[in-house]
Amino acid sequence: MRAIAPADARTTERDRTADQLAVLSSTVAQRDAALAELIGRLASAVREDRREDVQGYAEAIDPRGLAEILVFSRSAAWGFVEVARNVLVFAPIAVTWAGLSIATDAYAKLLTLQPDLVTRPFLLLWEQGFGGTIGFLRFSNLALIDASLIGLLIVLSLAIHYRADVRDVALRTRVLLKESEIRGLLAHTVSLSTVDADLVDSELVDQMVAEERRIYERAMEREQRLFEMEAAVQEMRAAAAELSRAAQTIAGERARKG
Repeated sequence: MRAIAPADARTTERDRTADQLAVLSSTVAQRDAALAELIGRLASAVREDRREDVQGYAEAIDPRGLAEILVFSRSAAWGFVEVARNVLVFAPIAVTWAGLSIATDAYAKLLTLQPDLVTRPFLLLWEQGFGGTIGFLRFSNLALIDASLIGLLIVLSLAIHYRADVRDVALRTRVLLKESEIRGLLAHTVSLSTVDADLVDSELVDQMVAEERRIYERAMEREQRLFEMEAAVQEMRAAAAELSRAAQTIAGERARKG
């Protein structure tokens, strides 16, 4: 009877772990059917004590990805905001060069018609519309468009930064906790198919050390992204300040001419 008791306890523990995996599989099925099928097969392998299958299925499951699937809910609106921010990065450059192309063409036509204007500053002629040939796209208007685009980029970047580093802190914490829970469940699942208890303890320690290293590396990557974002925001602020000063200079010249 004493020899049978440990085997019965092990069978009971396998059934309990298989039930936990089955519940996890049904939860994941709502978001990733393929991953749910994999977890379901792992549960069956644990229940039937198919040790090689348990090892293979457990190694195929990514705890980090599984935790993100369970915790995060993807927002189409925020996805659009991120895409808009990434695309609008090039908008000020495109608008500036398009404006310069139109302005230089209008400047050449104006000098052909009125060669005596060659002594007048290019920016002043641009602000005056090159004799009415350029329409709305005067220098001050172009500077205002660029400043508005840069301001919009700053707002979008701040919104994304707020969501990623302030509002989602609790979600990232939940992901880490869920990931640790999943790693513990998988390690326990593998231990049920391993005869050598010392080997199981060694594997658990190795997994804990690896998890600590991954958390540290993710924290360092996050700090590096924050540093790069701060540098980009400072550069955009400097560019906006330069455009604002240029617009004020043109406005001052127009006031003096008036």
